[in-house]
Amino acid sequence: MQRAFGHQEEINPKLVPIGKEIVKKCGGVPLAAKTLGGLLRFKREESEWERVRDNEIWSLPQDESSILPALRLSYHHLPLNLRQCFAYCAVFPKDTKMEKDNLITLWMAHGFLLSKGNLELEDVGNEVWKELYLRSFFQEIEEDEFGKTYFKMHDLIHDLATSLISTDTSSTNIRQVRVGEENIIFPIGFSKIVSSYSPSLLKMFVSLRVLDMSYSRVNQLSSSIGNLIHLRLLNLSGTRIRSLPKRLCKLQNLQTLNLRSCRSLSCLPKQTSKLSSLRNLLLYCCPLTSMSPRIGLLTCLKTLDCFIIGKRKGYQLRELRNLNLSGSLSITHLEKVKKDLDAKEANLCIKANLHSLCMSWDRSDGYESENDLDDKVLKALKPHPNLKSLKVTGFRGLRLPDWMNGSVLNNVVSIEIDSCKKCVRLPSFGELPCLESFSLFGGSMDVEYVEDNVHDSGRFPSLRRLVIKGFPNLKGFLKNERKDQFPILEEMEIHDCPLLVFPTLACVKKLEVWGNTDATTLSSISNLSTLTSLYISHNIEQTSLPEEMFICLANLESLSISSFKKLKELPTSLASLNALKCLDIRRCHSLESLPEQALEGLTSLAELFVQDCEILKSLSEGLQHLTALTRLVVALCQEMVALPFGIQNSHSLQSLVIWNCPHLQSLPTGIMELKNLQALRIVYCPQLAKRCEKVIGEDWSKIAHIPNVYIS
Repeated sequence: MQRAFGHQEEINPKLVPIGKEIVKKCGGVPLAAKTLGGLLRFKREESEWERVRDNEIWSLPQDESSILPALRLSYHHLPLNLRQCFAYCAVFPKDTKMEKDNLITLWMAHGFLLSKGNLELEDVGNEVWKELYLRSFFQEIEEDEFGKTYFKMHDLIHDLATSLISTDTSSTNIRQVRVGEENIIFPIGFSKIVSSYSPSLLKMFVSLRVLDMSYSRVNQLSSSIGNLIHLRLLNLSGTRIRSLPKRLCKLQNLQTLNLRSCRSLSCLPKQTSKLSSLRNLLLYCCPLTSMSPRIGLLTCLKTLDCFIIGKRKGYQLRELRNLNLSGSLSITHLEKVKKDLDAKEANLCIKANLHSLCMSWDRSDGYESENDLDDKVLKALKPHPNLKSLKVTGFRGLRLPDWMNGSVLNNVVSIEIDSCKKCVRLPSFGELPCLESFSLFGGSMDVEYVEDNVHDSGRFPSLRRLVIKGFPNLKGFLKNERKDQFPILEEMEIHDCPLLVFPTLACVKKLEVWGNTDATTLSSISNLSTLTSLYISHNIEQTSLPEEMFICLANLESLSISSFKKLKELPTSLASLNALKCLDIRRCHSLESLPEQALEGLTSLAELFVQDCEILKSLSEGLQHLTALTRLVVALCQEMVALPFGIQNSHSLQSLVIWNCPHLQSLPTGIMELKNLQALRIVYCPQLAKRCEKVIGEDWSKIAHIPNVYIS
């Protein structure tokens, strides 16, 4: 009943007994009751509820597909255009996670959406989708950080949609075709194979509205594509297409052209601007060298995910001026902009439907901007305040524009600043109320703090993920540390910031530190007492890890130490990590031993990986303290000659892998005591393999009790 009336509405007492009778007819099936509730919420008259209760469909025998009467009844009460939109969803396989905007694009291509006042067709599609959702035809709704909506259909709902699809597969009536990975043609909605694809075959499908060749082996498109005058959507994404035929530009009804990940395509047809109905031109990961001229003439265009700036007229930023774009936009080759006025004419500040914006300068040819041109251009490219994601790459100005300090970015959840090597001071990004992900790559040698201003309020109130790479003189995050800084920060990834000192942070769970760091930086990791996962890698200077590094990390569950080329030993303070479950040590070529003291406190350790430690001759007798160990992997330890006798105390051990340890000669007798050991793998260990040979090997008796033994 709550589904029928909603959460806020007062229940009409006259409808309650009718509703209870309807619920009984649902036979105790929650989906049926939920779907009918979605139907009844649009009906308020007693007579309308009675018609649902007394509908003859309840007494009809269920057909072979066992579609529940309640579901059929809900479908029959849909308006005609909603019926078409719902039935179309059967083209997706069961349990498919569908993306709402993609589905709306397909509805548009088939003409299922009717004009409604001044609303754009995309907005009409949103209304249709929402109504189908409220009627419980869709479920498992998810929304990503940029507002993209994903959903599924219940299997029984999908069965209903499938039962409604026509079985007419004559080529003249087929409106949607999918070319599969093996170049087999399938009319969408049917399992029957029509034929292997050949360019001339397109002539058969005169009524075609949707042609999906995505990720097929198609490498050329026939000029006969121009004869498909009803075509609304052409998806060539992920194909090996090298060029597009000129006659493609004759498709006056084409609404969507998807060329994403066409990695062999270098140019668009010069007359692309004649596709007067085009609403979506998708070019992401497509290595175009230039745009088609006069893209600005495509006044219906709503989605243009990539715009490549050229120097000549018709290829410049002003082509974006009158386009009401939505979704994502990447503007490349900003180094070709000669005047800031050209950038201002792009009118980014009025494009309220853009949620993601990337602006990049290409410096691959060593080109440098004149004077302060980069500063002026980026200042002129101020976006609309509705923006959710911003990325700036290759900027060579001295300072980022003032609009990055203000309310323009108040709705932004993700910012990435990459290769802005002359920018000596960063804006006050810490004031942004919605910022959740912040990445800084390849910064100036002069930057010592992410923020060096004094502030009265907390910083980065919503930040959950922070990535900083290539700031050689960065000392800290804030010059003036505060208790209310980064209150919900959970993940950090730090690359090549050798002087950085970590402040005390209350919520950080995961930390990755890459590159050379001094002992002070490593010691400051102890300030992150809530850490559960720590990965440190690619340090070619440190011969040891500071003792104080691990003392306060009582919550640490996963520790990985990788590519410490000169590391000779592990600190004994490792033993304080009582919660540690996984320890992974790899590519530490100077590591001589695993001290027993360092292992004796690791009572929760379940997994131990020791890999590519060239001069390590033996594991520590501290292995006897690892009473919770279930998995042990020893690999690429060229000098290892023996496993410790203490392994017999690892009674929980279930899996033992020994790989490429050529000098390992035998297994300790204690391995016979490991009654829980279920799997043993010995690979590329010639001496050990010989001793463990089935029945006749000297060590076979030690491992004969193990159910799964693999020796190669």
